[in-house]
Amino acid sequence: MNEIQAEGGRSIRVYDDVFDLTQVKDMYSFALNSMFKIGWADDSTLERLQYKSLFSDYSPEDLERINLLPALQNSKAAAELVGHEVAHCKLNLSTPADVNFIHAHAEDRVLLMYLNPKWEEGYHGETLFLNQARKEVIYTSLFTPNRVVSFSGAIPHAIRPQSYLAPFYRFTLSMILNKVADET
Repeated sequence: MNEIQAEGGRSIRVYDDVFDLTQVKDMYSFALNSMFKIGWADDSTLERLQYKSLFSDYSPEDLERINLLPALQNSKAAAELVGHEVAHCKLNLSTPADVNFIHAHAEDRVLLMYLNPKWEEGYHGETLFLNQARKEVIYTSLFTPNRVVSFSGAIPHAIRPQSYLAPFYRFTLSMILNKVADET
């Protein structure tokens, strides 16, 4: 695990080779067969609403079908789930022509999983993490198959579109987590 510190005590944690090959194949296959919708926008300003991404909402039943939570709980990234519950999960599909804006999430934590089983150098598609002023990149996560990036939802981030030489579809699964309310 590689940990990067961001402003305000926030962190980005990167885990490689998280899932076994069967799990990687199953998640990618499920992604290929998902039903996509138009409408997931990184930014809600009027000028930017015309740029909407393709996404698929994953229900608790979908997560069960691909055995995702047990696979995560038995992985190097298991600690990321402790004290959190899944708020929602989205499969994001991006293409070389997509426009992606810097954005953040209101929820506590994001687990970002890169689903394409093969990705070559030069294909790009990195995730950029920025400072709170949104002026400087503080970390770049290369699009690496079988990687999970866990980060504070408050950290501004954006996707660098993949090149036209890359596979046309770039798949990421975003599991958005909230802290479990303390019941004391």
